[in-house]
Amino acid sequence: MSGQPSVLFVCVKNGGKSQIAAALMRKLGGVDVASAGTRPGSVVNEEAAAAVAELGASMAGMTPRLLDPAEVAGFDRVVVLGTEAVVEPVAGMHGRIETWITDEPSSRGIEGMERMRLVVADIASRVETLYEELTGRRGPQIRVFEPALCCNTGVCGTDVDEALVAFTADLEHLRREGVDIERRNLANDPSAFAENPVVAGFLQVAGSAGLPLVLVDQITVATGRYPDRAELRRLAGLGGDLGLTPTRGCC
Repeated sequence: MSGQPSVLFVCVKNGGKSQIAAALMRKLGGVDVASAGTRPGSVVNEEAAAAVAELGASMAGMTPRLLDPAEVAGFDRVVVLGTEAVVEPVAGMHGRIETWITDEPSSRGIEGMERMRLVVADIASRVETLYEELTGRRGPQIRVFEPALCCNTGVCGTDVDEALVAFTADLEHLRREGVDIERRNLANDPSAFAENPVVAGFLQVAGSAGLPLVLVDQITVATGRYPDRAELRRLAGLGGDLGLTPTRGCC
């Protein structure tokens, strides 16, 4: 394991629900993820893969595999999806086993992709809750690297930088909502720029004139400008979810 929190998703065939949960958790990042089956099939469910892809996650390259009972000990959480699969505790395990009784639309006569989208939406909601529990944060890490400023509030003597004033207010608003967002000033914290390979590489190409630089989980999402509150909320996965739950109707 990498030192990150870890989770193992288990179902019977390891072709559908456990693979869905694993793909959605991998999309969020910051968690070591695995999945397995108690009686694995031979292929991943194509409708499951398609429904997961609609949420920007991927099951590409995944194949069902048999659960090794001994591996249960190494995970912080073992999640069994459905009641058919049974996973027993093993000696030395430091995590715990829990069962998710997920939605089954077929019991209501709903089949095909309509059914699968409902299944994925239900699992996505559960994954988001587990993610928050395992990582202690609501969503992605947002880091803002700013040019050398005498005052990052935007108010320096008689001069007022309206963009900075607005950004400071937006940042504090998101922090109150639990978003993991921080800003670094080149004048006050140059080591943060030098020690981050993405930022250091950016400065070599664009120089400080290209700042501010906004990273989400080390991915560049904005340069040379400050995102407004709506964009920051989107980057943070706010609006009721972490970016997994569909905002459109699923049917």
